[in-house]
Amino acid sequence: MIKTRYDVKTCDTGRIDKVNTEHTKRAQKYSEGILQAECRPSFAKTKWSELFPNRHNADLLPFVTKDVDAHSDLFQYKPPFGFRGFFDTLQGLVQLLPEFDLPAELQSRRCKRCVVVGSSSVLRGLELGSTLNHFDIVIRLNDAPVQGYTNDVGNKTTIRMTYPEGAPLSPDEYFQNSLFVAVLFKTVDFAWLKAVVKNETLPLWMHLFFWKNVAIKIPIALRRFRILNPVIVKKTALDILQYRESQGMFFWGQVSV
Repeated sequence: MIKTRYDVKTCDTGRIDKVNTEHTKRAQKYSEGILQAECRPSFAKTKWSELFPNRHNADLLPFVTKDVDAHSDLFQYKPPFGFRGFFDTLQGLVQLLPEFDLPAELQSRRCKRCVVVGSSSVLRGLELGSTLNHFDIVIRLNDAPVQGYTNDVGNKTTIRMTYPEGAPLSPDEYFQNSLFVAVLFKTVDFAWLKAVVKNETLPLWMHLFFWKNVAIKIPIALRRFRILNPVIVKKTALDILQYRESQGMFFWGQVSV
């Protein structure tokens, strides 16, 4: 797995900063080398277990499943580390979703090369688009754009993972063969996801609880929606990064989201 980042705000400024030629060549060579090397099944899981023994659960499911009542760890913490206080709301949501795992075409692959494309400017000018398109799974975070920047970032999106305010407003950023993975942090996030899943209109007053405009439609098939398992966030923040647990309202100042 490799991780790259770029920023929609930087891309939209119209400024084209000169990219060091040698840096571009190194980035291209590194990415191409990963694709050409022998794929190592379960390498990421194994490595995490080695780095964080007794703190990493390799069998943790990435998405919330339909049998929420069978997973008590889901309700141990309040969002973003769990769904305590949201049992009925969550149960109602998952009843709307027909699928809860990776699509069959991805599960059937014995080994999968993954790349995470986040929201900063480091890919700009590197011309990695065609290389990134050859990864098995391309995860794009929040509103990281594809349209207009495919030469640098590619146009393949296997997973778009975001919270409501981060979801792209343009329908052109969504692809019918992609998964939309919702990250739920607050009460109104559940209502927003229910509205887009059912293709309904979110009440106007609820928009007041978002810090920016949110997408009113996610133009993909219902079977492509997923909910991120919040226990992953908890494990990462509290167990692996070892942030101090806090019940205070200012905890967000301690955790990067």
